Amino acid sequence: MDYKLQIVVGGFALMTLLLAGTAVGRVLGMGFDEALYLTGLLLVVLGWVGNSVMLRCSSPPIDEPET
Repeated sequence: MDYKLQIVVGGFALMTLLLAGTAVGRVLGMGFDEALYLTGLLLVVLGWVGNSVMLRCSSPPIDEPET
């Protein structure tokens, strides 16, 4: 797959998630800036959690010292 196509699709998905989250926030009675901020924060937190889970699954098991 071409990297430029991946960038375009990823950018489109990110913008769609931001706008959808902002729309949900507006329905819940938040201002546009608050909803956009909370959506961005939620995406960052979900990315951090997903990354930490992926790193934890891929790391080799740590051998415990024998006592």
